[in-house]
Amino acid sequence: MIREEYNFNDIADYLYKSTDLLITGIPTYEERSHFFSDLWKEKGKDILQLRRANDDKLEYQFLHGNNFADGGLIDLCIHTSRLLQYLGVEQKNILLDLSSLDHVLIMFLTKQLIERVVPKSLFAAYIRPREYRQQSGNIGFSLCDQVLAVNSVPGFAKRESAKQTLCAFLGFEGIRLKSILEYVHNIEKFIPVVAFPSGTPQWYNVTMWNSMDVLQSENQDFAIRKCFSESIFEAVNLLQNNIHPEDRVVLAPLGTRPHSMACAIFACQHQYSRIISDYAIENQQRTKGVTDITIYHLSSFLKV
Repeated sequence: MIREEYNFNDIADYLYKSTDLLITGIPTYEERSHFFSDLWKEKGKDILQLRRANDDKLEYQFLHGNNFADGGLIDLCIHTSRLLQYLGVEQKNILLDLSSLDHVLIMFLTKQLIERVVPKSLFAAYIRPREYRQQSGNIGFSLCDQVLAVNSVPGFAKRESAKQTLCAFLGFEGIRLKSILEYVHNIEKFIPVVAFPSGTPQWYNVTMWNSMDVLQSENQDFAIRKCFSESIFEAVNLLQNNIHPEDRVVLAPLGTRPHSMACAIFACQHQYSRIISDYAIENQQRTKGVTDITIYHLSSFLKV
């Protein structure tokens, strides 16, 4: 697998010229949530802004530069593909802004773009924040306002199997892993994955510390895997190397947005995969600032 990951500054001019449509979240208070929208507005480019709403609805706004062209509230599962087709995504080069979209929407859109409404080319972008909102001391991050009931991600639901492999990508908040382990039954093999390194010093140590009580309570053998926190390709490769094609696998991405997208890409390749989420409601001011920006060229995953 060729790892097509680039620094944004190195290919910014190429993206400005080649991208036909930017798909991004509706901006919040976070600086990185409106970074790409602001740039694309200045260039007079087309932008589709999205946000998951209650009752499996999707709020959308379509802009041409600074001009509002269309918007509304649609059914997430039924009408998203129709919206993408209406906008001519199959004839366009797409840039997906991961930093402004929530994890569930990233995974749902990944499946839509890889399998259903396949664009000419697909790029994704991830912005590393300057820092995360910290609760107190050196340990303990307050990144979510609320965690909801664990359930399948739309498009990735499967029936419970008699013997299952659970692969969980861990984040800062270890308590979230506990709810995943309580939800998934018949775990034959457990694969916890810790992200490293990142722009936040000691991310690896903080993640391990916050998850250690839960990991130690598991009465089974397992080996912790490590994966670069901002690499989609490395995460996909890790899954391919650790999960057999016949395994009934449950994926639980609790960490970074690139890892959530990697889980969705892998699940599109592995017929026995399902993805679950605790549908965490993120704090709207969970990060500050903008540092490194990574661009991923993902066209090799498209099912043409």
